Parts: sequence; structure tokens; C-alpha cells
Amino acid sequence: MSDKTKLKELKALDISTLNASLAVVREYKKDRVSQYRVRYVPIDQKLQKRLRGIVAKHIADSNTVEEYTYDCPEPEEDEVRSMEASATDFHRVFEALLPLDPEDDVIDGVAELVRSKAYMIVLRDKNGIRAVGYKILPENWKLKRSRGLIPLLYTGKRFEDLEEENVFSISSTVDMIYYDDLLFILSKKAFEQGMNFREGMIANANLLYDEITEIQLFTDISLLQERVGNNQRYLKKVATIRNLGHYKNPTFLKRLYELSLAKGWSIVFENDQMVINEANLDDVLTVLQNKRLHSELTDEDFDVNNAKRLELNG
Repeated sequence: MSDKTKLKELKALDISTLNASLAVVREYKKDRVSQYRVRYVPIDQKLQKRLRGIVAKHIADSNTVEEYTYDCPEPEEDEVRSMEASATDFHRVFEALLPLDPEDDVIDGVAELVRSKAYMIVLRDKNGIRAVGYKILPENWKLKRSRGLIPLLYTGKRFEDLEEENVFSISSTVDMIYYDDLLFILSKKAFEQGMNFREGMIANANLLYDEITEIQLFTDISLLQERVGNNQRYLKKVATIRNLGHYKNPTFLKRLYELSLAKGWSIVFENDQMVINEANLDDVLTVLQNKRLHSELTDEDFDVNNAKRLELNG
């Protein structure tokens, strides 16, 4: 499914029918890699309605979508950038969010709010989470009253939407919206800061290098490391490869070897190890992303940017 189609689907959602919850995100480092703890903050009905309205307005105002690139400008008012959530730190935030119960998995106290890195407006129906609005927090979340901010009072271990008091404030904007494994980015600057984008991708690539060295997947990975470096396009490919994990599947690799021989692909094996060179590096990355596909209709092979698994009825 294209990003444009997903945006149309998102715009077709009746946000008013979804339940809105508020969750805060705390970041901490483990082995120099960002980890995330997510907890819900109980809120009242009035605030739920206002949070739904924040996300709904952004969705209504977003009419065009272009794929995110590192050197792209900030999106225009009616524009969003798109990126697969799996290629960012958001997929780990979402993994931490998924098993939580909004009623039970709540913050311990006000200190946890102060330490938060971001908050999420979580929209769900009876089938689960449908969309998430994500907002990066300033260093000090205890903001003074200002135009465009919703004043909240934290009391009794929950947020209440009160006009009279002003302890914490929620912005009338979000920085990105998650829908169906895709991030729609409204603020490029906030996205890159909040998702530790480049740092996270480099750390992820280093983990992949360690794993493929341990299983001796390639005869030499120095060219791969050199080509990837901190290049956003290659870092995204590497992130996809590690997320899929096909390189750890002996059946997949055996099939790759057989097809490469039969079809004359440029992928070369020596003693059960793949050989990377200048000519075949992109091909190797493509097949490890499982993006070299065969058409039963024309009996041709294609390298694709996106692929959707066919779901058969019955």
C-alpha cells in the first residue's frame, strides 16, 4: 500500500468514535542504546475530547505526503513526510506501548511526568490502537500559561483539564502521527531529535555488523560498513534487514543461493558465505530486504521499494 493510500485511510477515520488516552515516554540508555519506558496518565472525559480534536485537526489539514529524506525541508502546512516506523526508534516505543493497559499501567507519580521525553495521544477502538499522535517535550514540562496550550492539573494520580490551574501544559500540536506501521511527520526537526534518528540508525547498523560477523554471513563486511557509514538511505536499508531477520534463517539463505545460481544474479557465495563487492552490494541489500520479487504474470523479476503480502480468502 502506498503512503498516499495510507494517508487517505487515515483521513477517512472517524476520530470522534475512538477512545483517547494519554501516555508518557521516558528514555534511558542501556549499552549506549536508547531504551523506552511508557506509562499511561489517567485523564478525564473533557481532556479526551480535546486530545482527539488535536489529532483530528492535523489529519484534516494533511493533504499531501512525500517520503522523508534527511535533506528534505520542513513540511508545508498541508504536507507531511512519511517514513516506515520500523526504520526509526518509534517501533521500540510502540513495542513498549502495545502490551500496556490504560487502566492499569499508569505512572507512579509526578516525578515520572517531569522525567518524560515525550507524550502520546493514543487513539483506539475495540480492535486496538488505530493511530498515535506523538509530541516531543521541552526539557522542562512545567510550562507557564501561554497561547495555544491546554492547562492541566495533576492530582490524584491523573490529569484533569482545568482552566483555573496551570501545572502542566499540553501543546495544541503534535510532531508526528503513527498509522498502520507508518509515521506521518509534521515537524522534521522534532522527528529527528525525538527519534534519535541518525544516532539510532548508526547504533542499529553496528548491532547488525556484530550479528552478521558472529554468524559469518559475509567473507568481509568492510565494504558494507564503509558504504553505509552514516548515509541515511543505506542506514534505512540496514534497519529493514535487521528488523526482518532473514539473514539468520538458513532456509532463506539456501533458497537465495539456489536462485542466484539458477537466475544468474550477481550474488556470489564462497564456502557458504556471501561475497560483497562494489558491483553487487546493492543487490545483496535488496534481497536481504526481501525486495526482489517474481511476477507470475510476466515471468519477470523486479526490485521493488515496497511490497504488500497477498492475503488469500478462504
